[in-house]
Amino acid sequence: MKIEILAADKTFCKEAVDLFWQTYLEEVYSMPFLPKDEEMKHLIDDSINQLLENGSGVMAFSDQKLVGYMLGWSVNQLFGPVMGVFSPMIGHTAKKEHRRMIYTKMLEYSMKTWVDQGYLSFAVSVLAHDKGLIDEFFVNGYGMRCIDAIRKSERIHVTINGVTIKKASQVDLADIALIHGKHHEYYKYSPIFMPRLAENALADITHWWSQPEHHLWISYQGDQAMGYIRIQPEGETVVSLHSKVMNVTGAYVEQNARSMGVASLLLDEVQRWLMEHGYHLCGVDYESINPAAYRFWNRYFTPYTVSVTRRIDERIIQ
Repeated sequence: MKIEILAADKTFCKEAVDLFWQTYLEEVYSMPFLPKDEEMKHLIDDSINQLLENGSGVMAFSDQKLVGYMLGWSVNQLFGPVMGVFSPMIGHTAKKEHRRMIYTKMLEYSMKTWVDQGYLSFAVSVLAHDKGLIDEFFVNGYGMRCIDAIRKSERIHVTINGVTIKKASQVDLADIALIHGKHHEYYKYSPIFMPRLAENALADITHWWSQPEHHLWISYQGDQAMGYIRIQPEGETVVSLHSKVMNVTGAYVEQNARSMGVASLLLDEVQRWLMEHGYHLCGVDYESINPAAYRFWNRYFTPYTVSVTRRIDERIIQ
């Protein structure tokens, strides 16, 4: 199979959308509850159009037919003080036949172009059940960092004596300001090592809560807050934008309360609310480099993307 790699061309948008849709249906085969209706098709179409209009990348052709593409958004600072490129789940695909070979060529050409332009940090969101493709990225020096996962909205049915859950109003947010601050700082430490900017915890969570369709629940033991969980319509992937999906975008429980099952109790309350309000699916994104999050979310959710990253030694362009 002879492959020609060319700069991405938005005139091939329809072909790109059709090609990705077939790839997405492969993931749906492994996870039948992923949305696959006309709304999902429209979201994918719109996202690929925007990326072709404002991003950059390459396309792969065989016999003048599109067989793959690799596109990404430029990021001013990506995992450090260097410019980077992020390719979301809709930002790349290739025909199932010869997929790894097509990706090998697209990665070689796209990364050369981007590195020549000064981009040194790369992140790619890959559909989780394509183990061969994930292995292709590992072979090319990428490592896992983040996961997007989803579940049907269903009760977990957890009870803990002496622990109650309350859906927060604005006056309740002060109860978790200290916990929210601990959550913010938690990511700085081993083995996560994610730098965090200083913030006013109460102001931050109050601003977040004030946005449309942002909801938050607090767990209490007596009158002492122990943890919280929050949800909103927008997550990290195009799937998260579907109208029947609501997304967990933050959760934290005091370390001395984690063995009690408080996080599961909070998640169960979210599931009850989602079912009552017609949200069929619940999404979440989390760092695979966060062991506690990895264990908890994998217990209740099924990954549908994994994000892999690679950082090029900046001396290569000096």
